[in-house]
Amino acid sequence: MTDLPAAVYVGRFQPPHAAHVGTVLHALQRARRVLVLLGSANAARSVRNPFSAQERAQMFRAALREVGGSPGRVVFRPLPDRFDADAWAADVRAQAGEVFGPGARVALVGFEKDASSAYLRWFPGWERLGAPEVPGLNATDLRAVWLTGQPLPRAMPGAVRTFLAQFAGTPAFVRLQAEWKAVQAARALLPPGAHLHEERWLRTEGGQVWLHTRTGPVGQGLWELPGRVLPLGRTPPGGEAARFTHPARALIVPTTAHVYWESVPAGHAARPVPLALALARPRRFHEDHHVILSRMLSRGEAGTLRLRP
Repeated sequence: MTDLPAAVYVGRFQPPHAAHVGTVLHALQRARRVLVLLGSANAARSVRNPFSAQERAQMFRAALREVGGSPGRVVFRPLPDRFDADAWAADVRAQAGEVFGPGARVALVGFEKDASSAYLRWFPGWERLGAPEVPGLNATDLRAVWLTGQPLPRAMPGAVRTFLAQFAGTPAFVRLQAEWKAVQAARALLPPGAHLHEERWLRTEGGQVWLHTRTGPVGQGLWELPGRVLPLGRTPPGGEAARFTHPARALIVPTTAHVYWESVPAGHAARPVPLALALARPRRFHEDHHVILSRMLSRGEAGTLRLRP
């Protein structure tokens, strides 16, 4: 029996699995409506985020219909990565306000399994609605199984299984498999707990921004700020730079980006792209480079910016 007007469930759902569906069903027992926010909606297709927000909503709706989960009471909306706790939490509150109305009684759905669920404490005044935990089931392992061609586990809803099988016949899946192998190979060359540093340069002039198009298997075809990843143990020599340190910003291992607002040094390939076009296409960028570009432009100056988890 419902006794709450609204519940909010935040996740990446890459892909949705049985525990995610079960959590929404659990929330529907308490709340009249559930808002599912699909995180990392501004991230390019990658081994960490292989599916767009639209694709994840499609899978999730189909999985709910399979189990009679009242999909008409569930609202799906995209939620971009901000790599800034305050801005991200404000986005969540704004989405809830738009869907349920200002001042609505809201419960946040979820259970604290690790540091990634620390966000559950960022919403003072919201109630907490616990989620049923399914031990040993997580989307990271499911992506690994799928990308390496192993049989999908029973915990995968039938509708999701069908979608993944169809997706596996696309060129995007072939590219993701190549990226998976490259990421695993790169990690194998680094010691446990490795942390890297990279230098990047931001040049804007005449309504254009200078970008590099990646050619290797990791992020192939995506834009990035021109620069280089430094060898393990090396840090930039100094100078005024914006620092971007979020532990989840890089695909291979945690990497701190040192971004200089100046001309691109010789030897680093880059070409001008209309700035308005670049800003309008976040999913065309590798990792968090669109976030870096947007935040540095919003500050209007090169300074020390430390992004919080």
